Amino acid sequence: MKRLLLGFALLLFTASVFAADRPTTPEINPPANGEDWLKLSSTEKLFWSIGYAQGYQDALNKIDVAAGSNSACANLAARTERQTSTAGKVSGFELVSGLEKFYGDSANAQIPVGSAIRIYLLQASGKDQTTIQELIETARLLGAQTRTASK
Repeated sequence: MKRLLLGFALLLFTASVFAADRPTTPEINPPANGEDWLKLSSTEKLFWSIGYAQGYQDALNKIDVAAGSNSACANLAARTERQTSTAGKVSGFELVSGLEKFYGDSANAQIPVGSAIRIYLLQASGKDQTTIQELIETARLLGAQTRTASK
């Protein structure tokens, strides 16, 4: 009986130690759109941008490795890499600056961050302004629909 009580006391102690650590651990949630982006600190924006750019590049590289060099997936990865060739060449500071400018227009606030990054990369690679404006308008509509659906 003493062992059972000792085990129960140890379990309660362990649970309270983990519970005490919980509030000090920050919640890390990716920004969904411009409203969330603008709430981040400058350090959070920089770290998030660097991570996103590295993840984007890694994902393109993994498609090629996982699917084989002559597959449809590899062709898609190569085409995506060519279309957004600035992805690996844009620094975290440039990406943060580009997103700050993009979300400086309040009409873009509901555009998902992933879409905003793709639009910025296309702008940085010199894509024509008409195509970029069409992408922005489409992203605004989709962002507004997402916001309406989530309410």
